[in-house]
Amino acid sequence: MSALEVRLDQVLGTGPFCEIGQPRAIAAPPDGDLVVIGGVLEWPQWHGRDVSSRSRPHPGWYPLAVYESDDLTCLHYVTTRWPTNVIACHPTLPLAAIGTGAYDGGWAYEGELLLLDLTTGTTVSLLAHPREVRQIAWRDPQTLDLVLAIPCDEDEKRFATTSLACSIRRDDWDRATEGMLRMPYGEAPVPDGPRTDPAVAVTTIETLCRERGLRWAARRGVWAVDSLTDGRIVAALEGVRLECWSSTVEESLWRLPVDGAGRQVKVLPEGRTALVLTQTPRRFEGGWWTVDPSVVAEVDLFDGAVRAIHEPAFSAVMVSRTDGWWALRGIEHPTRVATGEVVLHPPDGVNTATVELGRYDLFNHFFDIRYAPDLLFLQGQEGEPWQDEWVVSVDVPEGSVRRLFPLEWDESRGGHLFGGCGAYLDDRSGPALVHTGAVHDGAGLLPGNAFVVRRVYLTGELQWIFTADHQATALDADDDFVYVTFNSGELVLLRAEDGAVHARQELRVNGHRVVPLSLVRLSPDRLAIGTLDGRVLVCSLAATPDLASGQE
Repeated sequence: MSALEVRLDQVLGTGPFCEIGQPRAIAAPPDGDLVVIGGVLEWPQWHGRDVSSRSRPHPGWYPLAVYESDDLTCLHYVTTRWPTNVIACHPTLPLAAIGTGAYDGGWAYEGELLLLDLTTGTTVSLLAHPREVRQIAWRDPQTLDLVLAIPCDEDEKRFATTSLACSIRRDDWDRATEGMLRMPYGEAPVPDGPRTDPAVAVTTIETLCRERGLRWAARRGVWAVDSLTDGRIVAALEGVRLECWSSTVEESLWRLPVDGAGRQVKVLPEGRTALVLTQTPRRFEGGWWTVDPSVVAEVDLFDGAVRAIHEPAFSAVMVSRTDGWWALRGIEHPTRVATGEVVLHPPDGVNTATVELGRYDLFNHFFDIRYAPDLLFLQGQEGEPWQDEWVVSVDVPEGSVRRLFPLEWDESRGGHLFGGCGAYLDDRSGPALVHTGAVHDGAGLLPGNAFVVRRVYLTGELQWIFTADHQATALDADDDFVYVTFNSGELVLLRAEDGAVHARQELRVNGHRVVPLSLVRLSPDRLAIGTLDGRVLVCSLAATPDLASGQE
């Protein structure tokens, strides 16, 4: 039995319909007792990092939830592989038909027709083959009218449209089975019509909340959390540069809205100032994706005032070390000739230096190490920066680059490894880096190919390894434990000395699984965890009942 269990003490940033992020579609059964909503959370990727890889089979990323209409309690919560386009509740049975899907950007229109049981919260995928479902209507209790997308690009020329209509009549909707609807569906071309307008779902949700004296605000993607010495918690997320919370107050103490999203937070050693990196969304212009330069703000942690703004000429990720030196590394991943410029910033803010590390790739080169004594990066081969990656240190103030050790510790395997997050430790076993990552495979993330490792600093010698099936999203550590979250929704506590599993637990709020994106250790027995749906969980670690009573 685990030595510790994780207890949820407080949820910050919560509110009505907090599970579904930005709503896309909404419907209610005829009796009006329930509300069914499909929404969109932030995709677990930003300009410098991707944590969307899971081993199959795995649930999707798009939320679908059923709520009681009187008090807006979330009864059922599932996720789907594609975003919800339309919802239609059955006229007599406690069922809802859910149409999901989207164009993949290059060939296929994929999605599902789901049948959601409003009593149990279970779903059945009805189509034998993936197809985007654009419109749904129950003509009568037996007949379902559908508009499907064409299967792929080459069909558009044949049909002169991307939409095909059909009707399916069955008397066994209450006994639905996986893939029971098989082609041909008797589809006929129809003009591409308007899609379900997400603004309708937003207006309906706002009305439901207002009628109950509540206020609704969409929240998504808490990518960074950190703790302050006085017990406060700061978080950066979608639409918010930085917000500050106290464990004794339900509302935030202050919040700084931003056009874009807060991605990284570094609290400076003096404890009064935080560096916050924000990024606006990329834009598609002239046939190319355009990414604006990042912005780094110096935020006064006492009152939230922005003291200074740093505006590099490129999109960047931020790296820091414990004495206050920090750096911005240009990402420029769409450009094969990018030099990977790194700008070094001293604690006093003057006399910056510049060094080049080669092109950055968001899948390969993210390497954010807490408590690091050096400015640490991943660097690969010139011309092929994803190959032969090394952990390197950039020395200050001169900007010289030291190669420390290869990211791959097993020469016989010769694997292509991806970087991740981590922490520097100096405990009874000596100085070490504990970091996360994954082993690349052309088939995607295979079971056991995600990892947490402890390695000797500065040689990289492997001390222990913990393998996982899903990507790690955040890590913090102290002399006793390493705390790691995974995009499966799990929190794992590993013994810092030898990597033994001390506790592991799926994170749930009100019985529903959440996906953790960020984590910080508040004290020896407390953690704060930022989630994909925009909440911050304050958790405590307690001995399990058997251990507390002295039983083995």
